[in-house]
Amino acid sequence: MKRLRNYIKKWGFAGLRLYIKKKNIFSKYIRFHLPELKEPIYLRHNTSDVKTFDKIFLEDEYDFDPEHSPKVIIDAGANIGAASIYFAAKYPNAQIISLEPEKSNFNILVKNSKKYKNIYCLNKALWHTQEPLYIKNPEANKESFEIQQQNLSHGMDFIEGISINKLMANFKINQIDILKIDIEGSEKEVFSQSTEWLEKVGLIFIEFHDRKKPGCRESFSKAIKNYVGQIQNKGETTIAIMKSS
Repeated sequence: MKRLRNYIKKWGFAGLRLYIKKKNIFSKYIRFHLPELKEPIYLRHNTSDVKTFDKIFLEDEYDFDPEHSPKVIIDAGANIGAASIYFAAKYPNAQIISLEPEKSNFNILVKNSKKYKNIYCLNKALWHTQEPLYIKNPEANKESFEIQQQNLSHGMDFIEGISINKLMANFKINQIDILKIDIEGSEKEVFSQSTEWLEKVGLIFIEFHDRKKPGCRESFSKAIKNYVGQIQNKGETTIAIMKSS
C-alpha cells in the first residue's frame, strides 16, 4: 500500500492507473504513459523492470541539475532505457548514447527509445578496452547481468566491449556532461586504467557493486581523486561533481 500511496502522491489519478496496470499479468508488457513523457514506456512482467522504473521515475534518483544544461550524456548499463528516457525528457537538446550489452534488455531499450531522436542505442558493454566480452550470468534477473572476458558458456555470442576513449573518438565528443554508470561490477575495470578522460567529464552518476566484485568503489575513488570536486549520495547512487563542471 505504501507503493500505491507513493504513486498517487507523485502522479495523482494517473498514478493509480499506473499502479493498476502493474498488476495486469495478461499482457506481454506493462505500458506506462507518464504525464511528463511524450511517449509510453514498456516494462516486462515478472522482471526487475518495475524496480528500475520506480528507482528512476518514482524515487527520482537522477534528479540533480548540473550547473550547465548538458549537451552529451552517456548512459552505460542502460537496461530498458528508463534513465535515457528520463534524461531525454529533461534535456531534449542533449545527445544521449545508451549502452546495453544484454540482448533482451537491448531490444526493449530500442523499443522504448525509438521515438526519441536524441537517443542513440549501442548493443555494447562499457569496458576499459575494446575487446570481446561475454555475459557471465545469463540466467540472472534483467538488472543483474555481469560481464566477463572468458567465454565459459560454449555457444554464447560475444559482446563488444568499448572504452570511454573509444566512444569519445567514435562520436567526436570533446566533453561528457553526464556519465551514468550502472554496469554490475564492470566499473572496477573501467576505472582501473586509462582514465585520463575523467578531466572531460562534468557529472557522474554511479552505482557500485562491491557485493559482486570487491574493489569497485576503491577503483573509482582512486581514479577520480584528482578530478572530483564534491561527492553526494542519493539512494543507491553516488553523484560525483567534477571540478570541470
